[in-house]
Amino acid sequence: MIPVIAAKEILEIRRDGRFRIAAIVFWLLSMSAFAAGVAHYAALTREAQTASQDERARWLDQGRKYPHAAAHYGVFAFKSPRPLTVFDSGIEPYLGSSIWLEAHKQNEPLYRPAEDATPLQRFGDLTLARLAQELVPLLIIILGYAAFAGERETGTLRQLMSLGVPGRKLLLGKAAGLASGIAVLCLPAVLLVFVSSAALSEPQGAADEFMRMALLVLAYGAYLGGFIFLTLTVSAWCRTARAALVILLAFWALSVLAVPRFLSGEIGAIYPAGLTIDRRTALETALKEAGAQLEEKQKSELFKKYNVTRIEDLPFDYWGVALQADEEGKYEIFEKHYAQLFDALARETALYQLGTLLSPLTGLQIVSMSLAGSDTSQHRDFIQQAEAYRRVIHTVINDYILKHAARNAEGVWKVEAGRELWETIPPFQYKRPGAAGVLPHCGLGFALLGLWLALCFAAAWRAAGRINPL
Repeated sequence: MIPVIAAKEILEIRRDGRFRIAAIVFWLLSMSAFAAGVAHYAALTREAQTASQDERARWLDQGRKYPHAAAHYGVFAFKSPRPLTVFDSGIEPYLGSSIWLEAHKQNEPLYRPAEDATPLQRFGDLTLARLAQELVPLLIIILGYAAFAGERETGTLRQLMSLGVPGRKLLLGKAAGLASGIAVLCLPAVLLVFVSSAALSEPQGAADEFMRMALLVLAYGAYLGGFIFLTLTVSAWCRTARAALVILLAFWALSVLAVPRFLSGEIGAIYPAGLTIDRRTALETALKEAGAQLEEKQKSELFKKYNVTRIEDLPFDYWGVALQADEEGKYEIFEKHYAQLFDALARETALYQLGTLLSPLTGLQIVSMSLAGSDTSQHRDFIQQAEAYRRVIHTVINDYILKHAARNAEGVWKVEAGRELWETIPPFQYKRPGAAGVLPHCGLGFALLGLWLALCFAAAWRAAGRINPL
């Protein structure tokens, strides 16, 4: 019986002019969003590769100099995007794509694309994720609001139930039919993303991208499935199709347009996660204090160990030791500072995911960005990898100063280095984290999306069991 009901619903959807118009519009928007996503990904990847090659050449061709001068000469580290950013660019436009690595400092990422965007672009980028998050629920409402209420108004619902058709079987059949119509709309976009992920992924990373894509399908399925059952619930409760449409449109406007933006602003006010002036000042003060203390401690220990009173009397170049000690002594300060910054972002994310209790879109957005690799957790991973690379650079340089410095005729320690040293430092290569490392960041979102689907199904099941055909 359920397949028959579903087939009847599918036939009505196919005959519905609204569906044909919606399908054409949605497919055109999907193709535009996909093309824009691919172009954006290709541009970012090309820029990162070209800049990395140019930066490597600049580093190797800097000539002979005092090695610590090369540490201040510095090098850029660039982040390349994941293939799934074609689907969901997330907050990538608001995060820096490169970091300047130099001695004594852990700098902030630079060159955020949003800084160069026009006011119209800042209003919102057209992405496949945004279409699925905002437009598809609206299409579900338009196609399904009259599922029960419309048949009640025309009298066919009473006829069906007089023949002994249970309300709950009607529910399952109508849900299957509506889901089939939405699947027809979304399948081309899903296939495009699968194909692009396969084409853009490196061979060793293809399996990880497919796993992320499968989890994305699961998350969006729960989100849209909830809207299907919610639409059928309201349609079963309301006396008229018009009333059902008004209620559903009001819910869509609140949950998709209003609540996420409200929560984002309020949570940002509760947990300001940006690099504020106070945080930057506190960091600079801590670094200065630590630097002075480390230098005095280092001198005292070395003077005592070698029984001297001046750094000139040490049997090695003091600065090779001092510079490395200064770097290592500040590691803990940088780690504490950035841990506080990203802990604040993590609290923001957790609170925003809890907003799923008010709007299912909030949980889906976090899950979608996490799986697409366009969220703060992957950005944090990039910053940590860049900092680890910075430490390697300066450890190698300071070790070279210590081992190769020699006294000149005036008794002053001197050392120079050239390409032979610069080549020993490998180029920076960002390694993207696997899907398993992402799940902890979006587990709460998955759980709440599952709860959203379960609650909507339970409400629809109850409404269908008590449906009034009159």
